[in-house]
This record gives sequence, structure tokens and C-alpha cells, in this order.
Amino acid sequence: MKLKLIATIPVISLALFASASTAADLPNFKAINRGALADDSIYFVMTDRFANGNTANDEAFVGGGLLKSGYDPTNPLYWHGGDIAGLSEKLPYIKSLGFTSIWITPPVVQNWVQAGSGGYHGYWGTDFTTIDPHLGTEAEFKAMVAKAHGLGMKVIVDIVINHTGDVIKSAIGMYSYAETTDMPYLDAKGKPFDPAKYAGKSNFPKLDAKKSFPRPPFLSKFYKDVKKPAWLNDVTNYHNRGDSTFSGESNFYGDFVGLDDLFTEKPEVVKGMIELWSSWITKFDIDGYRIDTAKHVNPEFWVAFLPKVLAAAKAAGKSEFPIFGEVYDPDPYYLSTFITDQKFPSILDFGFQNRAMGYIRAQGQAYKLVDLFNTDDVYTTATTSAYGQPTFLGNHDMGRVGYFLYSATFRDEDLTLARSKLANEVLFFSRGAPVMYYGDEKGLTGEGGDSKSRQDLFPTKVEDWQSEYRIGSKPIGNKSAFDITNPLELQLKSISELISKNPALRKGTQQLRATEGSAVAMSRYLDGLEYAVIFNSAEAPESITFPVSTTSNWSQIYGPATKANVDGKKISLKIPALSTIVLKADSKFVATTNITVNLQKIAYDYATPYWLGLRATVPGDEFVQVNFQMRVKGSSAWTNLGTADRRTFKSDDIDGGLYRAFIQPRKFKSGTTVEAIAIARNESGAIAYSKIQSFTIKY
Repeated sequence: MKLKLIATIPVISLALFASASTAADLPNFKAINRGALADDSIYFVMTDRFANGNTANDEAFVGGGLLKSGYDPTNPLYWHGGDIAGLSEKLPYIKSLGFTSIWITPPVVQNWVQAGSGGYHGYWGTDFTTIDPHLGTEAEFKAMVAKAHGLGMKVIVDIVINHTGDVIKSAIGMYSYAETTDMPYLDAKGKPFDPAKYAGKSNFPKLDAKKSFPRPPFLSKFYKDVKKPAWLNDVTNYHNRGDSTFSGESNFYGDFVGLDDLFTEKPEVVKGMIELWSSWITKFDIDGYRIDTAKHVNPEFWVAFLPKVLAAAKAAGKSEFPIFGEVYDPDPYYLSTFITDQKFPSILDFGFQNRAMGYIRAQGQAYKLVDLFNTDDVYTTATTSAYGQPTFLGNHDMGRVGYFLYSATFRDEDLTLARSKLANEVLFFSRGAPVMYYGDEKGLTGEGGDSKSRQDLFPTKVEDWQSEYRIGSKPIGNKSAFDITNPLELQLKSISELISKNPALRKGTQQLRATEGSAVAMSRYLDGLEYAVIFNSAEAPESITFPVSTTSNWSQIYGPATKANVDGKKISLKIPALSTIVLKADSKFVATTNITVNLQKIAYDYATPYWLGLRATVPGDEFVQVNFQMRVKGSSAWTNLGTADRRTFKSDDIDGGLYRAFIQPRKFKSGTTVEAIAIARNESGAIAYSKIQSFTIKY
């Protein structure tokens, strides 16, 4: 969402124009585009474990117990009975916590039982055209979506592109990965070929199930037509190279722990997936997608798939359709390539999870938040920013945030509760769209990831879960978690109410201000108002002094009472142990009528050696947005690279006070000279242009 700018006649400074430039040569300022999720908070639900609204569908209407239906509510590995009807019933509960969106695990028909487990989680799909009968009917799903919309909530559906349920077998019974260097793919005529050279192209070689693969794929009679759409039953639409080693080419070609890995380089697969997931938008009126295992699919697929699905959403009247991919990696520079190169609107922020959790779990880790937020510029494009990245602290794969904190505190219950409250504050008061995993607000912990973190919220029959430690509450026993109020739940409601009254705390610009020991201070700006948010992860009070942009009295609106000493544009306070303080300026800041901006010489960025770094400075400390644009020398057309709205914080790796953007040089031929310009704009509407800088790309 764009920040509102004060309506005024802009004051334009032309003093720094390149001598060869005229006003007509210069581009117009482009405000920051925060992305489709920037205003949202997301509640992540594993439907089978959330609420059981219809016990009649527990065994998918087939009966037969575990081996047939996969239903065994006493075993964490199988279906437990949660369904769409139960989710629909509890939507007001989710709304009461302040969430604007729900994200549900894949609701499609599953391979109900495979490899000693059930497909309750949704990631073993076979029929992708309809709803699994364990979960309910299409009519119930449509009614749930309509009810969510009536409550002002979006419904985001988890989808899987990389694989389907494990149905295809090797005719020779071997499943270790076969390298293409040893056993290349063969076309239908027996000629070797490299599929990477044909990815995204229409001339992909024809394949033969008996000739093309190192181990001919095999389908039993029972599974011959089990998948839908029908094209999913063609075994040549899968890689068929054995289980991934999660290294090298097997990241793209290997089966994910036995799951049938789709040949996403083939145009038939690309076309089929575009049609399939475009149809869900109109059929079920859903509002967005989370995409599983995105990094295990070739980039050319995403470049083709994502724009088409977004176009289908727009045609269906959904101008903003959030899509975020799962890329299980904590490196922001790597994560951002899925946005800059592969057309993802946003990516699950594993970088946030890694560094924020490091800060929350221990004392003296303030630098982790500095390292995190200083890299936010890598997500900046004309249509994306760090504000649109879904942030989280735990999930269904790695484990719950409560599990991490209970372990980190050596099972100290009081300390676990205190750090859990701090975790909620860091998650909800920091930039990004916060994601909470169902049950975290109820103090669930678990004993690890995967099945150990997928507890029932309805009365559970898993004995270990009945006696499992819960943060701030007694073990659940045989009761429903919904019947017991948890202090984390109450805290979450108060945070959500505060953000509702002060939207800058969700969608305002975030500016790091200072660190001291375990304390971190930052400003949030929106519509001329400034807020100060201060965290302390230490088990003792911490004193901190930090600058602000507003000369004003300040009021405390959140956290344990403390005295803030204000001296002009400087605030000092002592923040209590393991707490968060939020201050609000009593008056708006006054923007100047004249600003300047300096764009430094373009150079390869030392943190991202393959990117060109654009670095601009603006004198003073008021709120300013800096828009970066570029063109190939000799061209009159400027390309918007995106807009930065906060300065970097000085660290060991990055100079302070910089507005940043990046150019990816390998998108241009060696020898190409590019030109760049920075355009600054403040809240009064004053605009300044930098001198144009040029750089000749050579590689």
C-alpha cells in the first residue's frame, strides 16, 4: 500500500542534474509499492487438526479404519477429523484475534495413506480439482470462503507445484538418484538431451515412457487414473530420476522423499498448472496462494506461471492476489532472487524467522535484527518490498515458536512465557505481514517439528498431547483448546486492537534508530505521525537513547510503564526486561520545503557481488522516500527499480544513512552502459533529483 503524501504543489530541486540533461529527460517520482500483503496478518491453519465440525466425514465416508481411510485420531501420523465445517465455525474466533487472512493447508484430494503415514497435511495430492472428502465438500468450501469474505477476511490456499502423491514406481525397483551425467534423458528416438536447455520453450523433445528415463516408470492398475486433471496420469510428465539428495541437479529433478516430481520444464506441465490453478480462483473465489517447495522448481516455470495466474486473478476481479513461495533458506539475498528473477510477488521470510528468533531466544543479540532489516532493500522492486513479505517464527515443518523458546530457556516456564510474549511483539510490531501458526496463541509447544508440531485444537485422543506442556496454561487433557483462554491469546488481542487504532504499526515505514546491549529502537511512520518501538530481549532492564524525526511530546501506548525523557529529537528511557515499549508522538512532524539527494557512483555491491549497488544519501533525518530509476545510455525510456523509504543502519557490513536499490548486470550484454538516477520526495511534496550516474557493464 502506498503511503499517503501531503497534498501540495511539489517543490522541485534541479540543482544536481547532469549537465547534459533537461527536465524533459527526467523521470517522474514513483512512490513505494508495498505489495499485496503489506496490510495483512495471517493465521495459518492445518485443517485436519483445527476443528472438527462434521464427524460424519472423519473416515471420508468409506470406513475401513486406518489402512483404508487413513483415520486414526490416536496417532499423530494419520487423519484426525478436522474439516472445512469446523474451520468455518471458528472463523469468528480467528477474526477476534485480529487476523485479516487465513492460510489453509492444501484442501485437495490426497493419497490417503502412504509410507506408514496419512496425507492429512495436504501435501500428497492426487486429485487437484476438488476437496478431499475427509475435509468436506465443494459446497462447504465455497460457503467457508463466503463466510470469511463476509467477515472481511481473505482465504489463501496452499498449493503444490513441485510434486504429487507417491504413485509412480520404478519398474526395476531402484530409487536412488540417477545423475544425468551418467544416465541422460533420451527423447522418443533415443537421442540424449538436456531438459534445462528446453525449459520454457515450446520445442521440448517428445518423450517415451520406456525409452526416455534411466529407470522406466511404472503405474499399477489401481493408480492408472487416480490423478486429476487427467494429464497428471501421464508418467512422462514426471522427472522419474529417483529420490532427491537435495544438492545439485537433484534439487530440481529428484523426488521429494519419494513424492512424484513433476517435469516442470515441459510445456504440457506448465500449461496444465496454469489452467488448474487459474480455475480455482473463479471456481472457489479464493484470494491468494502459498506455494510449497518453490525452490525445487526450475525458474523458467515460475516466469511463465506466475504472471498468467495473476492475470487470471485480475480478470476475476481480484486486483491484488497475494502469492508467496516457500523457499526454505535464511539468506535474504538468495530469497530475493525469487522475486527479482522468478516473478514471485513475495516469499515466506525465512530470513526473518532465523534472525528474529535468534534475537528473541537470547540476550545480547540485537545485531541480528540489524543484520535482518539492513538487507530489506534486496526485496525492493517496482512492485515489491520487504513490507509485503510474510514473516513468521515457527511452522508445521520446523516446529512451534513455543518449542524453540521452551528449549532455549531450559524449560523455565516463567521465562518461556515472557519470551513468548516478546516473540509476539517482535512479530507483530516489525515490518512484514505476520503469520501465526494455529495454536501458538494457545501456548502449544510440541517436542519438535513435523508431526510433533501438528496438535489438535479440538479434544485430542493423542495421549502425549493431552499431557504436553503449554505456555501459560495447564496441559489440555481431553478438553478443547478453544475452551481455555491463554495469556498469549489475550496479549495477541490487545496487540491487534492497538494496531487497528494505530495502523502505522502495521503498514508504516520502519526505520532502525539505535541498539544498546539487547535493546533495539526503531521508528514507524505513516501520514505524518511517528511512533517509536523499543524491544529488550535481556533478562534485565536496558537503557537506550535514540534519535527521532519529530519534535514533540510523546505518549506511551503499549508496554510496562516507563519514563521516557525527551530532549528535542532525542529520547532516552530504561526499558524493562523482556518487554516492548511503544511510544507515539503527540503531534505530526514538520517536513522541510527543500531537500537534496546525492547518488553515489555505481559499483558492484560487496554483499552481493553479482549486483550493481545504487546508494543515495539525503541530508537530515526526516522521513523521505527515494525512488531509483535506470536506462540504457542512449535510450530516453527510464525503468523504475523501486523506492526505498528508510535509511540503512550502520553495521559491520553496511554504511549507515543509505537509501539503496540494485541493478542486476547479467540482464544486460557485456559492454552495455547503464545510467541511473535517484529521486527524493518528502512528506511536504518537495522533490529533488540526483546527478545521473553511469556504469559500463563488463563480464
